[in-house]
Amino acid sequence: MADFLGISKSAPRSIEQSKRLFSNDKIKNLTKLKLQEYIESFFNKLGENYDLLQAISPHFVNYNIDRSFDPVTDPTQKKMQIARYFSELRSIIPAILIIDGGVNPVLHNIGLIDSARLDDGYWRGYYPILRRIPVSIIAAARDLDEADEISGVLSLMFNELRNLAGGSYITGKQEEGETWVITLPHEGVSIGKLSEMDIEGEPVEKIWWAEMEMEMLFEDSLAIKQKLPDTPVMPKSATNIPPIPKIIVPDQISINHRTSIVITGFQDRYKIYLSNPKVATLSYNMILTPRGYGKTKIQIYDTAPGRKIIAEKEIEII
Repeated sequence: MADFLGISKSAPRSIEQSKRLFSNDKIKNLTKLKLQEYIESFFNKLGENYDLLQAISPHFVNYNIDRSFDPVTDPTQKKMQIARYFSELRSIIPAILIIDGGVNPVLHNIGLIDSARLDDGYWRGYYPILRRIPVSIIAAARDLDEADEISGVLSLMFNELRNLAGGSYITGKQEEGETWVITLPHEGVSIGKLSEMDIEGEPVEKIWWAEMEMEMLFEDSLAIKQKLPDTPVMPKSATNIPPIPKIIVPDQISINHRTSIVITGFQDRYKIYLSNPKVATLSYNMILTPRGYGKTKIQIYDTAPGRKIIAEKEIEII
């Protein structure tokens, strides 16, 4: 178990377990699900971002994330695939379809070790898992004005309102050991013009739709644990007092910028915490991810008898 920040995450114990944790299907389905939850937070009256767009019509939108484009299919056939989806899903329109185009590895990352450390006779290494996931988000309605409104809302939530809605990063529940991060495109996202499509068997009715294309980045890590050969241990001097750790990180961090934290003089018995996890979260490999505006303290606890904070630094997310 990796337990560097008080967060436990099971390391794969076999190749099969590793496949289950990091399979392409798991990665792309998780990415589409989190995109759906983000979009739904604007349309659902109980969503945390609903108040950013109070005049939304329609009052409900259906979602479908079970569709995929075949990455090797001729792109000119994409419109035919979309038409087939509409034919199958026309009963749930108005709808937003989130369709993936496969999963692509980040090739320059092959073989890279994110971090490593020695711990009680074991070597622990962390290998970053990076995948690019092309995604199409399609807004469809039977009414031109309704389709135009939904596509306009999509454009706002992925552009002007993104920072207010939580920034460019969607993260897992780190307190439960989820270390994955899904990154939205840092640049603006454009949405295509409205198009119309006939409904098979209904000569008068049409479906109006617009498409937004983007590429998501999925990040996680694979933990590897190996037993080291037994070596003699030299006794430590009783006067060997460890230095006070020092936290090296900027005082202010932009809400759209992830930052590495460096701590000098760190000991195995120390633990690191953030005083306000609503403002920022910290992964096991010392990457700080902003979650909201405000201040939080990075605190280092000594878990030895007489547990106490031995170092802290306040930072502000701006």
